[in-house]
Amino acid sequence: MKPASFPAVLGVFLVFIMFSARGQMGRTGGMPNTPPAGPGTYDPRMGVPNTPPPISQRPQDYLSQNPKFNAKMQQLLPEGTTPIQACDGFTTLGDCVAAIHASQNLGITLADLKGKVTGKGSKNLEKGIHDLKPEVDAKAERKKAWKQAEQDIPANN
Repeated sequence: MKPASFPAVLGVFLVFIMFSARGQMGRTGGMPNTPPAGPGTYDPRMGVPNTPPPISQRPQDYLSQNPKFNAKMQQLLPEGTTPIQACDGFTTLGDCVAAIHASQNLGITLADLKGKVTGKGSKNLEKGIHDLKPEVDAKAERKKAWKQAEQDIPANN
């Protein structure tokens, strides 16, 4: 019997790999026909809704469901501004709370800072701080504000 050539063995191996991988498509953790879990979906293997941590959630979603946290944030805002109004336009709760702290720390109005970091042509928090207060260390101020936000926002739902 003649030994198989390398290209033939490689071809058989690749076909085996392709069929093995094809058999796994559409499966999550070995459970057939289970869609992959994503933020806000129900994962039957976990038994609880699979939601992102609060710091990564949309501000309006989190604030509307957590009156205690909402009241805590209200204390950081100017009179007449609600946390939901203040966070409108921010992608995550962490972004909003960090901006609130940065505005307080630096004596910048939240409206001015929010204008720099949300909406069309927006910049990140560090660049927004630099634009409004070029004399401060914007990177250090961003880090400080994020640390404060991480302390304020609960780690889990």
